[in-house]
Amino acid sequence: MALGERADLRGTVIEGKYRIGERIGIGGTGVVFEATRLEDGRSVVVKTLRPCFLDHPDLGRRLRREAEVARSVMHPGIVTVTDEGTVYDGSPYVVMERAHGESLSRILMRRGPLAADETAAIAIRVLAILHASHRLGYIHRDVKPEHVLLDRDANGELLVSLLDFGVCSAPTAPADERAREQGRVFGTPSYVSPEQASGKVDVDGRADIFSLGIMLWECLAGRLPFRASSVSALLLRIIREDAPPLCLAAPDVPRELADLIHVALARSPESRFPSARAMARALAPFAADRLAVERRLAVGARTTSRTARSVPTLSAAAVVAA
Repeated sequence: MALGERADLRGTVIEGKYRIGERIGIGGTGVVFEATRLEDGRSVVVKTLRPCFLDHPDLGRRLRREAEVARSVMHPGIVTVTDEGTVYDGSPYVVMERAHGESLSRILMRRGPLAADETAAIAIRVLAILHASHRLGYIHRDVKPEHVLLDRDANGELLVSLLDFGVCSAPTAPADERAREQGRVFGTPSYVSPEQASGKVDVDGRADIFSLGIMLWECLAGRLPFRASSVSALLLRIIREDAPPLCLAAPDVPRELADLIHVALARSPESRFPSARAMARALAPFAADRLAVERRLAVGARTTSRTARSVPTLSAAAVVAA
């Protein structure tokens, strides 16, 4: 990956509306820039494709799908997409509000395992976003700590966002695109559900529940439940093996909470929680005084840094041939 990739966009004005600034993120297929909206001087984020993917129509559609999800779901936990269009070479772009805060992945690196009540409180907020998305048929397919952003508002209240719907499954996806998805794995290998690892196209919200279960296992144990020396070996483990008991990796976690997470991690979708809302209700008792827990999380989130790690990149980097 060239360090100067898409440097040609810096300092240019696209479609007479946005002056492109520094590149602040790059993924397997996408590039993210800070930009200024000329109409009012507001700082925004512009995402476009890497040049090597200009002739890949599916990736262009997935980039635009982020705008579709934001417009359709309209949940405060989904970053607002304000505009879309094409740059001079025909690449699609979307314009997003600048996301601030600290990703859950960085919090885990900084703090280590989280307390049970904190883990439950974060999960309940993420599940609310997933419920709103699932109701309209959008399956995220890449739920992981890197895509969960914690911030606080002017009153010190916790804000939780779920980033990057770039590889989501959508009811509006054309038939030819879905046909090309058959046999491919969408999502980050360490967090995919068994049905995703098997290359199935027709996954539902229970796939996101499995990925969230992986995330919660990691939050409490400080490591991932499934590990292997290669991607193919990892996917086979997820398909064939049950997740190891959380109580062995994190003995201080309440047994009832560990059991709940293992329901989310059932290999069969039918054995998991039937919906994100059902899982949120099951988690509610473990969040204790949830308002106090959320305020504690808000105080602890480092929100002063407004850098690339706070901005989602196209997670099609996680797409792996099955």
